[in-house]
Amino acid sequence: MMSISVEAAEARDSLSDDKELISTYERLTALDGKRRFALAAASSHEEEVGRLREYFEDIDHTWETFEKTLWGHISNFFNLAKESPQTLVRSMRVVEMQEILDQQVATEAAEAEGDGEMESITNPRKNHKNLAQRRLKADGKGYKDKCYEEIRKSVESRFSQLLSELVFDDLQGALEEAKKIGEELGDIYDYVAPCFPPRYEIFQLMVNLYTERFIQWLRLLSDRANNLSNLEILKVTGWVVDYQDNLIGLGVDDSLAQVCSESGAMDPLMNAYVERMQATTRKWYLNILENDKVHPPKKTDDGKLYTPAAVDVFRILGEQVQTVRENSTDLMLYRIALAIIQVMNDFQGAERQRLEEPASEIGLEALCAMINNNLRCYDLAMELSSSTLEALPQNYAEQVNFEDTCKGFLEVAKEAVHQTVSVIFEDPGVQELLIKLYQKDWLEAQVTEYLVATFGDYFTDVKMYIEERSFRRFVEACLEETIVVYVDHLLIQKSYIKEETIERMKLDEEVLIDFFREYISISVSFTPLSST
Repeated sequence: MMSISVEAAEARDSLSDDKELISTYERLTALDGKRRFALAAASSHEEEVGRLREYFEDIDHTWETFEKTLWGHISNFFNLAKESPQTLVRSMRVVEMQEILDQQVATEAAEAEGDGEMESITNPRKNHKNLAQRRLKADGKGYKDKCYEEIRKSVESRFSQLLSELVFDDLQGALEEAKKIGEELGDIYDYVAPCFPPRYEIFQLMVNLYTERFIQWLRLLSDRANNLSNLEILKVTGWVVDYQDNLIGLGVDDSLAQVCSESGAMDPLMNAYVERMQATTRKWYLNILENDKVHPPKKTDDGKLYTPAAVDVFRILGEQVQTVRENSTDLMLYRIALAIIQVMNDFQGAERQRLEEPASEIGLEALCAMINNNLRCYDLAMELSSSTLEALPQNYAEQVNFEDTCKGFLEVAKEAVHQTVSVIFEDPGVQELLIKLYQKDWLEAQVTEYLVATFGDYFTDVKMYIEERSFRRFVEACLEETIVVYVDHLLIQKSYIKEETIERMKLDEEVLIDFFREYISISVSFTPLSST
């Protein structure tokens, strides 16, 4: 008993010296063993057991002080790893030693439990209490679990200000604090991880704990997404990019590094940004189209007509993509790519809506400018598509279809070409000539010859106004419409078709073919008007 008293005093005295941490633990463990032996020896004398328990109370107090010191070291792991790594290593050594001891005790308890179960068959009442005590001992002290718990609490404390104060009151301060905290993972990799046994995978644990809390922070920010400006949202997504890059630089797998952006925590932020971007862009392009209505088209050096609409719209869209590429995540860029496709579709819809107006009200020059604009839009859309898809990871790029939307601009240009043809056929002079088809003036060569002369004037202007690739389509469309008009008037005319009518139709065919052959190739399979 005297030796126990001396050892207890030595254990108490060594508590103040971190270098003696392992020795203190060994002394206390040895004292526990002696206590168990003494209590077991006196188990048949209740009064003696009571006196011994009082005697050993000081050991319990020493254990409490020791464990308080131990868990204080563990919870202060970040600072200790840099200032006194030996202390942190000793603390983890104690945890390891206790885990080994717990395993030994558990093995012994399991063996004893097997024996106890056999004995309980003959004397169950006697062994029930002993069996419960053995199972309690088998559970051990759970130092490893306690170690993880202290680390978790320490991380929670580190994030306390970010999650309870800055997130609500000071976005810039929150971003600076989040950056500072995220950069600590580099020190954890360099200083903390080497102090822990490899099987603890402490760096991966810390990455998970930090990322979980950053996701919590992002969710809190998302709750007030409507109160954040687009610039502030980009600052948040920019921080996410920096955090991901930091993790990847520390050797974290790409898929794990992107958990923040892929978690859904930023969805409300991205939704707010995308919706505002679409609304703002829509307002811009509608203003641009309205401006086109009241201002005459501009001319290039070679006389081609255009308005600033095409370049302005794609300048705006290109700036959006560039901004997100430089300041946000792959997911955000993917969302912007989809949004831009929708904006382009809406822009085409707005142009089509204008094409529903009477062609004569739109005007020849405006329609020619629209043709050129949409060809330019197609080229710009293809360029934007290419650069955006190159910037996206393959898994996102595969889900983005720019092709159909880009082709939509060619379709709008085609519709504008047909409207340009309509301008000609809605011309009052042309209308006046067409009314005379298959009548006296027509038979006297005063319709078709005059008509192609009018066509010639229009073609001269249109050829100068639009690109060559569109002019051919324009001529083909005009020829098509001419045939349709001539056939329609033939079917509704009420006069008996005489030989002179057929001869005049043959002459019309020659006049029209000769005229259109100046602009396009007409094959021999061209259907003669006289054979319809």
